[in-house]
Amino acid sequence: MRRMSVGLRAAWLAGIACVSAFPALAQGIPGIKRDLDFDAHVKTVNLDDPQYRLEYKRPTPDGSSVGLFIGVGDKPTDRSFVPTNPSSIPEAEVVAYRLSRFFGISRLFYPVDYYHLGPKATAKFTQMIKSTPVGDDKDSQQNRDLVLKELKGSPDTIFGIYRLRPKTKMFTASVLGREGKFDESTGLAKEIKATGPMPDGRKISLEGIKGGQTGFPDTPTEQRVELARQLSTIFVMDMLLGQWDRFWNNLEASGDRNGRLKLIARDNGGATLDDFEGYDSYNRWVSRFDRDLITRLTALNAFLKGQAKEFAGYTDVEGWKKVAGFRNAASYQTFAKKLATLIDVRVPTLVKAYGDKTFFPAKSAEIVRLDAEDTGVDD
Repeated sequence: MRRMSVGLRAAWLAGIACVSAFPALAQGIPGIKRDLDFDAHVKTVNLDDPQYRLEYKRPTPDGSSVGLFIGVGDKPTDRSFVPTNPSSIPEAEVVAYRLSRFFGISRLFYPVDYYHLGPKATAKFTQMIKSTPVGDDKDSQQNRDLVLKELKGSPDTIFGIYRLRPKTKMFTASVLGREGKFDESTGLAKEIKATGPMPDGRKISLEGIKGGQTGFPDTPTEQRVELARQLSTIFVMDMLLGQWDRFWNNLEASGDRNGRLKLIARDNGGATLDDFEGYDSYNRWVSRFDRDLITRLTALNAFLKGQAKEFAGYTDVEGWKKVAGFRNAASYQTFAKKLATLIDVRVPTLVKAYGDKTFFPAKSAEIVRLDAEDTGVDD
């Protein structure tokens, strides 16, 4: 192991001091246009309104949670409501999305927010559950029974999440992992490790991933380094939030109108926020990071530990925790511990051992420009 160079150490300390290194909305949540539009949209939603058509979201082989698919008038369903299920935790969903906005990576996550179903919609939902036969799948039965138990205790409302369905068709990135297992033999899997080769700027496609809408290029591509950066970033979030469900069809990808390929972290409710489940696996899988992400995580870590007075316009940790979506003390405490371990121990150790190989190179000017133009409208 070699010493951290003076230049690297200076960069590292600069990151720690840089608590305002990115644009933010004071006392709000930063985000791209898609995120801000979603914020405005959620304020208008009332699922008790008869204009909304509610359809039962029954368990499927790909997902055991129950909920509602939602359409407006006679239009196809384009949004959903999902209450707490053993495999879908509202807190995990919302925290993952809101943190992605604070960290400037929300392009890789679906918009989602907390929602309390009103009495009329709750009554319809209850009737749908009771009148729909349940199969032999034990997870589906458990989810159904849990929701019915909650409804019995509070028949006029039920808590969950509201989310829009993306306009763009998404494809499961099964080439990177399936049936709950990450494929560590792929090139991208090797390139998100500090010990692996550094990915270059050559454009590649992923097997099975196509353009998301009619007229979009059929075989989307992205620079290899950018796909590796995206995968690493998603894994860092999964590690911090206890995601165990990523490779049960919950890593998706699609191509936009410009033919750019993008990974998406789908369905982030399969997570255990209050323990370290899967933490060692992610530590093994990823040891090369996006430097900008680490800078932002470093700033947040300093703020939460009382070493910085401000983060993203917030000067009060309790206020930030609420806006970030944390509802349970154990969830926040475990997240803070994982964050401190990553920033105070793991990353410095990796930098000391591998130097600049711990980080992907900075994004090219062209990638920065394209990302800045990505308003999320294709999502």
